[in-house]
Amino acid sequence: MKILTPFILVLPLFLFGCNAVQNIEPTAKATEKQEHVSDNQKDNSNNEKSRAKTLSDIYVPNPQVSDDTNLLQVGQTIKDSKGTINLKEIAAQNKSYAIGPIEMRIKNVKLIHNMPTYSLMDYFHYYTDNYEEFDFIKVEVELVNKSDQTVHFGPVAHLTTSNSETRTFEDDFYIEYLGGEIEPEGSKQGALGFIIEKSTPEIQWLEIQTSDVLDQNHKELGKSQNIKIEFN
Repeated sequence: MKILTPFILVLPLFLFGCNAVQNIEPTAKATEKQEHVSDNQKDNSNNEKSRAKTLSDIYVPNPQVSDDTNLLQVGQTIKDSKGTINLKEIAAQNKSYAIGPIEMRIKNVKLIHNMPTYSLMDYFHYYTDNYEEFDFIKVEVELVNKSDQTVHFGPVAHLTTSNSETRTFEDDFYIEYLGGEIEPEGSKQGALGFIIEKSTPEIQWLEIQTSDVLDQNHKELGKSQNIKIEFN
């Protein structure tokens, strides 16, 4: 009996240890699964934020700028929670252009004077020193990839005004992710905004240079185009 006593005492401890290990493993796996789901949710959220709207989506006005949807007459002013905007010039286009497999439709091009609310001034300070009020050009576009392969395209690579002022795609403050990949037979819609420092004398026209259209291997599928737009 004396020989068996230590064994009997050790056995419960051994069984307890096994149960503890068994209990820890499922908990760890459950935590890992929750972390994995959480990471996926974060990734999906980020993907949703960075996804451009398709033609089938309802277009939502940009969160940084007053909604100019109904701003269609020169001299018209709209005031809302984001500030005050005034339409200085407009070119109602609704014209389509073929760049390789991409069909690009330019809807409206507007020259707008913007006086943002105080809470938005810091955002625009990154793009201009005149962040309290400034002029900007808004270009509304729709893009359709007519091919059966993913392509890379940017609707505005460079923008030049009649006052010899140039802006590049990096100056776009709307940031609606219109440049980049377009899926096979996919579409994008949205707008680009470029702050202009030289609006005197009055801007007569502007010229947009698109990017080339490239496939996944960076092979050219369509040459960039220069599109001249006259203001009314």
